[in-house]
Amino acid sequence: MAVTIDKNKCTGCGECTQQCPLDALKVEDGKAVVDEGACAECGACVDACPASAISL
Repeated sequence: MAVTIDKNKCTGCGECTQQCPLDALKVEDGKAVVDEGACAECGACVDACPASAISL
């Protein structure tokens, strides 16, 4: 199971995309989207999200 993004909390700031070592996240239509096939569940994006919109 990859990370879960709460679309109601996500501000689309892109902090998660900058911290992901595998480039498994991108911002589309103002919200973060995860590529579950590329995600290694390292948690870097969870720690980087200022809106606490990402969880494992």
